[in-house]
Amino acid sequence: MKTFLPLLRRYRLLSCTLCLVFFSTVTPSPAVVESAFADALFRESDYLNAAHEYKRLLFLHPDAPQSDFIAFRVAASYQNAGQLKNAIRAYQHLIDTYPKSTLVARAKNNIAQCHILSGDRQQGLTSLKQFLTEHKKSDLAPRVHFTMGILHIDRGEWTAANSVWTQVALTYSESPFAEVSDRLARMVKNAETLPHRSPTIAGALSVLVPGGGQVYTGRTVEGLSAFASIAILGGASFYYADQARYEVAVPMGILGAFLYGNSIYQSIQTARAFNLQQERLFRSKLQQEIRDSGLFGTIPPPTDEVKWVLWQSRF
Repeated sequence: MKTFLPLLRRYRLLSCTLCLVFFSTVTPSPAVVESAFADALFRESDYLNAAHEYKRLLFLHPDAPQSDFIAFRVAASYQNAGQLKNAIRAYQHLIDTYPKSTLVARAKNNIAQCHILSGDRQQGLTSLKQFLTEHKKSDLAPRVHFTMGILHIDRGEWTAANSVWTQVALTYSESPFAEVSDRLARMVKNAETLPHRSPTIAGALSVLVPGGGQVYTGRTVEGLSAFASIAILGGASFYYADQARYEVAVPMGILGAFLYGNSIYQSIQTARAFNLQQERLFRSKLQQEIRDSGLFGTIPPPTDEVKWVLWQSRF
């Protein structure tokens, strides 16, 4: 054993010497140093300054290695900062400048996210459909297809959502989205059996019997109050008219007529509110099912320390 000690000491000394020579002669490139500074700003959630640093880096070093990643960081910084229009332009710039980059698919998906976050769900849905047409084999395809179902639910398009989630379950049977999509598709079928109140029927009932529409929609106290108020005012108006006291009969009649018309209007509105409430409760169940699935965790970045934004849909 002792015969190996001098050899090990010499090997260690040689290794340290070589490392010292290597690190003294090789210094980080300016692009790497500046990228590290921009990354630090990004990690500290100083997104706008990070975007400016990334853009400056691209301007100074347009041929830097992984410049497509830097361009992606520009767009991601704007998206995290809530400047969605700038983010869309930056993602599109990445697509146009680096058409062969592996980040093109993710950029297109994030463009759809930005449209959805900005409230333009129709454009977001169109972008997601275009993504599936161009990137059927992308690892993001199951997620994108699944998201289309969420957008249909957001718009109350139950049949379309059922169709989309059924396709997800069949097309991506090996994906973790398949099982959840199958459950959601079966749940959405029950949307046709949700309790429903017809605004037309509610209005007609209130025409026949004041307050009848409110009772029909489950607001019994309001309906009875409306009936009592209108009956009292109507009866009083006829009574004073019979007594030739028109100065009292006319205002009471006008007030009774107003309450009668308002009762019809309110019955129609309460029927619509009832239907919206039922849809809201049903949509909440679907939301909870999606949350419990755990499928919408952070998308793992392909490299480096890029923070990927996962949009939050309002159902």
